[in-house]
Amino acid sequence: MVARILATADIHSPKYFPRFRETVRDLGKFDAVLIAGDLMEDGRIEGLKILINELRRLSDTIIAVPGNEDYDEVMPRARELGVVRWLDDEVIKLTINDVTLRIIGSRGSLEKPTTWQLRHIPHIADTYKRRVEWLKRTINSSRELTILLIHYAPTFKTLQGEDPRIWPSLGVRDLENAIFSNNVIAIHGHAHNSVVRCVKSGNSCIVNAAFTNIWKPIILEVGNDGLRSISIDCQEIRRERVGGPSILDFMK
Repeated sequence: MVARILATADIHSPKYFPRFRETVRDLGKFDAVLIAGDLMEDGRIEGLKILINELRRLSDTIIAVPGNEDYDEVMPRARELGVVRWLDDEVIKLTINDVTLRIIGSRGSLEKPTTWQLRHIPHIADTYKRRVEWLKRTINSSRELTILLIHYAPTFKTLQGEDPRIWPSLGVRDLENAIFSNNVIAIHGHAHNSVVRCVKSGNSCIVNAAFTNIWKPIILEVGNDGLRSISIDCQEIRRERVGGPSILDFMK
């Protein structure tokens, strides 16, 4: 048996909602929809409401993590709308079509907080460090098939196409070894201009599901043994390169 999953992120409703609605119109039903953050534009709850109405057509199981534009102050109202199950540094288990999925959900971390974050969010660098440690422990705590649903990129390898100078403000590399040492399908967003959308090593892969740039959701089929198929190209990376140097290590 397999679970048919639609993965996406960065719809920024209502901004990109019309394009999203058009592209999913004929895709049918899914066993689950996973959204890696930024469902809303600038925390606009009305945008989330119209998106929810569309998501109802796609699946009865909708799971999301907050992105940087799903503001903390609007999240209580977002949760009250129902339909979407929000994960914020949480772990759940689902069984779909006899496929058991362990899902870790988090906003994620940045190697370098943005200037705005440093000015407005107290102790944000410490928060990011603690979150990385929690995520590594949680990923490593089980050999079960795991989906890591996360907004910020858990690697730099899916950031090509973005300006390399801002990669540290789009994600973090410290999760790579945990992901590729376990049976993990990591799904993230936030990197709108990425041209490398999927990398894999062994049974694990990291997918940038941001809706922008490719203008389509990503469709996965997952069995108890892991990923069976994905609707985009996935580049194989050599195991010894996991967690290794990036272009940033050579920049002055």
